[in-house]
Amino acid sequence: MGADVAIIVPVMRRPQNVQRMLSSLDESGCADRCTMYFIADADDELELDELQRCSANVIINHSELRTFAVKCNLGYRETDEPWMLLVGDDVRFGMYWVDDAFAEDDGSSLISTNDMLNRGVMRGLHATHPLIRRSWADQRGASWDGAGTVCHDGYRHWYVDNEWTAVAQHDREFRYAPEAIVEHLHPLAGKGDNDEVYRLGQSHAAADRALYLQRLGRFANAR
Repeated sequence: MGADVAIIVPVMRRPQNVQRMLSSLDESGCADRCTMYFIADADDELELDELQRCSANVIINHSELRTFAVKCNLGYRETDEPWMLLVGDDVRFGMYWVDDAFAEDDGSSLISTNDMLNRGVMRGLHATHPLIRRSWADQRGASWDGAGTVCHDGYRHWYVDNEWTAVAQHDREFRYAPEAIVEHLHPLAGKGDNDEVYRLGQSHAAADRALYLQRLGRFANAR
């Protein structure tokens, strides 16, 4: 394969993570197979300044909605690589993670990478950092909203991963690649500080959970 993965990274007020993300991709040995895109808000000046300093690829979110879900969908619409990886700016790439993800290709359209944190992920039951085949998102959708979506815009941050996991498992498009390491440097693992961005996501967790359960009851068997 050539450069066939768009790494879509919604960002907010964490300029200190930009260079680390770019360096981690370079060090993984997979930079020639990926293009990283940072999805930043139009008025997030410190983030945008750092992205420019690092000569990063930037997609500007002009919407009043500044959520992870909205930015993932924007990144999907504004890129064209055949595969997408959806991640936050708090990950570290393992060596040759792309090669490991595609090593046992069975035709699945959502590949769960190993975040080295979530128990469901490491049991092969859940995806926090998914590789998603673009043609599947185009034709079927990775959310219950259907074709042309990867996330439901109603979520703030949490439970987007529950929905794309449930959709892929229902469609029999889910596969776990345990050797493809995309490590989650999350405060729950003691690998990051519980900053304002994490706290913002946590503040909407109950509402996101209620929305997911509502949508699960409505859509789970509808595809």
